[in-house]
Amino acid sequence: MSKVIFWDFHNTLAGSPRYFTTCLKKVLDENEKGINVMDDDLFPWLDSGFPWQEPEKDYLEFKDPEAWWQKIYSIFEYAFVMNGIPEGKACIYAKEARKHIADPSVYKLYDDTLDTLKKAKEAGYRNVILSNHIPELPYMAKCLGLMEYVDVCISSANVGYEKPNPKIFEIGLEIADHPKTVWMVGDSIDADIRGAEAVGINAVLIRKPRVEQVKFYSPDLTGALEIIFNEDSITI
Repeated sequence: MSKVIFWDFHNTLAGSPRYFTTCLKKVLDENEKGINVMDDDLFPWLDSGFPWQEPEKDYLEFKDPEAWWQKIYSIFEYAFVMNGIPEGKACIYAKEARKHIADPSVYKLYDDTLDTLKKAKEAGYRNVILSNHIPELPYMAKCLGLMEYVDVCISSANVGYEKPNPKIFEIGLEIADHPKTVWMVGDSIDADIRGAEAVGINAVLIRKPRVEQVKFYSPDLTGALEIIFNEDSITI
């Protein structure tokens, strides 16, 4: 096929509020009964260190899942320690957090997700997930039922580049066999919209307030697909 839609995952196809803080708190709830640490206590200590927070860099040395997680564990350990957890326990809890973070049930698909992907596929588009995420994202996407309509799931953790770095879009285009028609749909102005447009890909911003500088906007996936169909003159 010569038509492809790249879809972001987090807060585009599926939602999970405060993804990492929620999972870290689950670990504390399981292991530290009675501790008074809330999401808001953990959140400030997770504002740096993740690869997608410095997308101008490459992370090729972390393409192996275990290497990627070793980098992330240190961030979680720091968040735990800053909330009164001893270093020894913090090290253990950081590794335990992984099972929650990679658990597909942490996410809930939006009501319009599967129907939109199905309609896109029926119209002759290849659906490709292109997301800044963890190494287990392809497994999570399969468990959530997305791969029935998605050809490929590309997680930044597995390719060594983060949106809006042009390299990850180039990798996506190569995997998609350089389609003639290509779109990006996502909720991040910088990562999804500006990143895609910088390499010549049309992009639709969704699930965020509209800003004047964005050419294509929809509050949801249904509207995003309508924009794509209209621009490509597709009739269903």
